[in-house]
Amino acid sequence: MKLRFLLVLAFSALANAAEPRRISLNGDWKFAADYQDWGERYRWFDAAYADGVWDRVAVPHTWSVDPRFPSFVGAGWYRLRFNAPASTQAEHVRLAFEAVGSRAKVWLNGKLLGEHEGSYLPFEFDVTAALLPGKPNLLVVRADNRWNEHTIPGAHPGPNPQDQLKAWWDDGGILRDVNLIDTPPVYIARQKIEAVPDLATGRATVRARVWVRNTLDRPAEARLTAELKREEETLTVQPARASATIAPGATQPLDLTYSLEPAQVSLWSIDTPVLYWLRSSLESGAQETASFGIRSFTVSGTQLLLNGKPIRLAGANRIPSHPAWGQNDPPEAVGRDLQLMKDAGLVFMRLSHYPLSRAVLDWGDRHGMMFVEEPASPAHVDVKDAVLAAELHQKFNTYLRDTIERDWNRPSIVAWSVGNEFASETPAGVESVKASRDLVRSLDTTRLVTFATNRVVTKVPPEQEGSFYVDFVSMNTYSDAIGNGNNIDTMHARYPDKPLVVSEFGQRADFVGDETEREDWFRQMVAELRKRPFLSGASIWSFNDYRSRYVGTNVNGWRPWGLVDPERKPRGSYEVLRREFAGFSVRQAQILSGAVVIRLAARTDFPVYVPASGELKIHMMDGQGRLLEIKSVSIPALEPGAEHELRVPIAPGTAMFRGEVWRGKARTLTFGVVRP
Repeated sequence: MKLRFLLVLAFSALANAAEPRRISLNGDWKFAADYQDWGERYRWFDAAYADGVWDRVAVPHTWSVDPRFPSFVGAGWYRLRFNAPASTQAEHVRLAFEAVGSRAKVWLNGKLLGEHEGSYLPFEFDVTAALLPGKPNLLVVRADNRWNEHTIPGAHPGPNPQDQLKAWWDDGGILRDVNLIDTPPVYIARQKIEAVPDLATGRATVRARVWVRNTLDRPAEARLTAELKREEETLTVQPARASATIAPGATQPLDLTYSLEPAQVSLWSIDTPVLYWLRSSLESGAQETASFGIRSFTVSGTQLLLNGKPIRLAGANRIPSHPAWGQNDPPEAVGRDLQLMKDAGLVFMRLSHYPLSRAVLDWGDRHGMMFVEEPASPAHVDVKDAVLAAELHQKFNTYLRDTIERDWNRPSIVAWSVGNEFASETPAGVESVKASRDLVRSLDTTRLVTFATNRVVTKVPPEQEGSFYVDFVSMNTYSDAIGNGNNIDTMHARYPDKPLVVSEFGQRADFVGDETEREDWFRQMVAELRKRPFLSGASIWSFNDYRSRYVGTNVNGWRPWGLVDPERKPRGSYEVLRREFAGFSVRQAQILSGAVVIRLAARTDFPVYVPASGELKIHMMDGQGRLLEIKSVSIPALEPGAEHELRVPIAPGTAMFRGEVWRGKARTLTFGVVRP
C-alpha cells in the first residue's frame, strides 16, 4: 500500500481523517470461578471447550460483589463470542482493557496474546493478525486476584497481621471497559501536552509531544499537524507542523509548540475548570484528541500556589468500593460521589492508594477538583530478600511510569505521590524516595512530587527521612484533635521550609458513642487546622466506607471510616464539614427594610480558596415555609478576608428565607431559615 500524506490545517478540512474507531466488547460474557485452578490444564481457552453451563455476567464485572462469588479468591475465567466487523477503516486493530484485577492472561481464537499484572491500569494487544474479520471470534480472559509476596499490593512475611495482608480489598474480574480499537497502520500512539502559563503576562506556551507508531514492514514518512480548541472555540494560532521518517515497527515522538496570547488563555481552577483540546492529525488518516488545562501548581516557601495564589484546602480520600460495583467506577456513580465531595468543599486530596479510574479523572478535569495520584506503595523498601526487593522495585517503577504516562495531560492531577506509610526513615526508604522522585521528574516536569508518611515521631535527622527530598510534605496522623495538632506541629518543626499537607486524618464511625460525638470531634479538628497558617491542605480518611481484609475490619467486611455509608447516605459529620469547608463565613443574614441582607466574608484561616466569582441564591418563603420565589445575585471574587454585602428585595409575603452560596456548580454553603 502506498501512503500519501497531506497536511491538514483546519477542522473543516479533516474529511479523510478520523478518530480511532472503538468497538465496545462490554456486555454479556460467560464466567466460571476456577476453584481447582484447572482452567489451563483443561484448556478453557479453546474454541471447542463447552461453556454452556457457565454463568452469565455483565462486563465490566467485579466478582467480589457478585452474590454468587463474594469471597472467591483465585482465577476467574471469562469467555466472549463476538462477530468482528467484516471491514475495518484501516489495517491495524488493538484489543484494549481498561483494568483487570489483578493479573490477566488473554487468548483470542485459542492463541495466547499475552499477560498483564496490575489491577488499575490499562493494557492492550495487537490483534490485527489474530482477529477473524466478518467471522465469529472467541475472546478468553483469565483473571487472578490472589496476592502473594511477588505482587503489589501483596502479603509479605512479618510478625503482625498487617504485615501479611495490606488494607486493600482483592477485587477480581474484568473491572472496567473492553474495546477493539481500529486505526490506520501508521497511527498516533499517545500524546503528552505541557501547557505552561506566564502569570505575569497572561500568555501561555503549549508544547505537545506526539508519538507516532508505524506498524508497516517498511518506513513511513509521517507528517503531523494539530489544532487547538478552548471548550467549543477553535483558536486561531500559527500552525505547528512536524515530520519524520518512522522505521518499520518503530514509535517516534514528534514535537509541536504553540504560543497563546492573553485573550486565548483561560486558567483552569477548581471554580473555573476550563478545558482545551488538542487534535493531532496524520496524513494516513489517523487522528487523536486529548484534553488538557492551563494552570500552575507550584511551591513558594511553605505555601502551595494554584495559579500564583496561596491555597489552604480540604479533601477526602475516596476508595472505589461499593456494594453493587466494587472497583468498577461507573461514570454516573462517580459523578454522584464527587459532586457530594465538591459540595462539601472536599476538593484537594489523594483519593486512594492506586491509580484513579478514567471516570474519576474525567469528572475532576471537567468540574474542578485537584488530585494527588498515587500508583502504589513501594513494597520493596521493607523486603529483606535482595532478589525479591529488586523484582518489586521494578514492578513499582513500572506502575509509576504507566500511571504518569496515562494521566500526564490531566489538569486535575497536580502532584504525584510515590508511596504511602513505608519505612521512609531507613536508608532503603530514603533511596526509594529519591529514585522515584527522579523518575517522576524525568517523565513530568510540570507537577510536584510527594508521598504520604506516618513517620511523625522519629529520631533520625530530617535529611535521613524521605520527606526531605520531595516538594511538599504529606503526613498521615491518627489521634484525638489535640494530638493531631501536636503531630502537625512536630512535622512542621522538622521541615519548617516546606509546605505541609495532612494526607490522612479521621475518626471511625464505630469508635465513638454516636455520630454527634463524631461531629464534635471533626469540629475540634477543624479548629486545630485553623490555628496553623502554615498548613496547605488536609484530607479526611475517608469519604466513604469501604470493604477490606485488613486487621480490625468489621464482621460485615466494611470499615466505617466514611463521611457517607456504603450506599452513600451522608452521616452527620458530612453535613458539619460541608458547612465548615465552605470558604465563606456569614457575618449577617436577616430581613431589613423589605430586603434580605447578607454579608459574606472570605475565610483567611481554613479553607482558603483562589478568589473566584460565585452566586447567592435566596429561597424566599412565607410563614408556613412555602416557597414564594428564588432570586439569584452574583458574588464577586473575594480575596481572603474581604467582605461583601448583598441586598435582595423580598417577594411579597416573605417571612423567612434560605440562602445558598454556589461556586461554579457546587453548592458550598447553606444558611438556615431566618425569621424577621
